[in-house]
Amino acid sequence: MRESRPVLTLPPFTILSRWLDVVDTLSRNETFRVPYTPHMDDSVGPFMLARDGTVENWRDKSVMRAILRWEDVPAIRALAAVTAAKALAAVPQPTVDVVQTVSRLVPLRIVQQSFGFPGPDDEHMLRWSWATQADMFHNPTNDRSLLDACNAAGTEMRTWIRAFLAEREPWCDAQGEDSVSRLLRMTAGGLSGLDTEQVVSNICGLLVGAIETTSQAIVNATEQILLRHDVTVRAIEAARSSDIAAFDAIVWEALRFNPMTTFVARVAAERAVLAPGSTHATTVEAGSVIAVGIGSAMFDAGVFPEPNEFRVRRRTSYLHMGFGPHECLGQFVAYAIIPETIRQLFLLPGIRLIEGDAGHVDMAGGPFAEHFVIGHGAGAQG
Repeated sequence: MRESRPVLTLPPFTILSRWLDVVDTLSRNETFRVPYTPHMDDSVGPFMLARDGTVENWRDKSVMRAILRWEDVPAIRALAAVTAAKALAAVPQPTVDVVQTVSRLVPLRIVQQSFGFPGPDDEHMLRWSWATQADMFHNPTNDRSLLDACNAAGTEMRTWIRAFLAEREPWCDAQGEDSVSRLLRMTAGGLSGLDTEQVVSNICGLLVGAIETTSQAIVNATEQILLRHDVTVRAIEAARSSDIAAFDAIVWEALRFNPMTTFVARVAAERAVLAPGSTHATTVEAGSVIAVGIGSAMFDAGVFPEPNEFRVRRRTSYLHMGFGPHECLGQFVAYAIIPETIRQLFLLPGIRLIEGDAGHVDMAGGPFAEHFVIGHGAGAQG
């Protein structure tokens, strides 16, 4: 498609596969809008991610950037390291299930401790996360069961948060340097521009965007490294060294070969042109669904020379966190916890893929990895 049909129009949607066309479309957010509103408003309330070119989007993103501070990253990475190492130390040889042991647990602990959204317990938090992400980002056919589960999860989540926030009044005295405590103090001082329900919705967003995408990235990148013996050797060496950047570069290149998301959807708000100025410029009508191929774009040879080769240090062109106005708000947090969790895995002695179906990533018929069993230690078979 990239070679001969870079814009391919099919009955249900139009697919973009080249890097330049992908980033152009993602940059024009008021023309090509996100389709999330029906999946978010009845769940977590009117939320910035579902809106383009609005006060809510502009204001709320600014507020959340102010409370998700860059200087928090070292502590967040340290928490990811401790959480993963402790969990892995408790797993006996010769195998470990990456999903059930660390890939969900680590981002969950970040939400609870660094973001300051503890939730009632792990079980509720993980269920809320799964249900909201499955519908909001993985329900293109509008399956009613997924939508109902998302709305139920959002209703439960908002009810719990309201009670949690009531216990912390007056907000001006909220103690702590976690994200929620900062948000409460900012709001109490009249600096956020948010009312109580808007605060609740944005706290929901701290969970919704954190766990399942992070877990999938950890699983996918780990598998891609282990599929390549030479890369595995390099990853083990880098994990044991003090050169964190070298290990991280391996992770982001590995994720290019199987990103956590290969397409993102956009809907044309008006009649518009895709790939304007090119020989494959294509006009789409208002309401047209665009499948923006971020996975394909990361194999565009014009941006990624020798795209089928595993080459590190390509990070500036990666689209793992999206592009444009809807680029992942917490991307710098993800840049810390994803590679650090994987680094802890590669500190396991004898880490390797295991043979047979048990060694494959198991999606269990759903949108997210539910199991990924790898071998480690002297007893691992591979």
